[in-house]
Amino acid sequence: MGKFIAWGRLWRQTRWPHLRRLPRLALGWVCLALGVLGVVLPVLPGFPFLVVGAALIGRRNRTLRWCSTHGKLALRRWAALAHPLAGPVGRWALRQQQGASRQRRRLYWRYQSWRRGTRESVRA
Repeated sequence: MGKFIAWGRLWRQTRWPHLRRLPRLALGWVCLALGVLGVVLPVLPGFPFLVVGAALIGRRNRTLRWCSTHGKLALRRWAALAHPLAGPVGRWALRQQQGASRQRRRLYWRYQSWRRGTRESVRA
């Protein structure tokens, strides 16, 4: 009987996290698809679906990280263009992305210092 209980615990430890992860990933990809459609279609709000989908999928997803990295590289290529209209718009978009990244890092460090209970000053 003891072996059966131990096997039952092992079953719960190994199988259930995968069963919870799959619907979350499926819902996240559906939200991302709706978000992309919302960017194109004026009737559907795209930004909330993109945020919820990215939160459900998570930062460690290989495909999402690939898209993020290649999106940043595309912004850098766009900013390097010598075109009179596309170049300045690309540089503006790159500055906005870098500013958002800086804000995200700053908020993360503030949260970590708050979580540890220290009052460390964060560079602005």
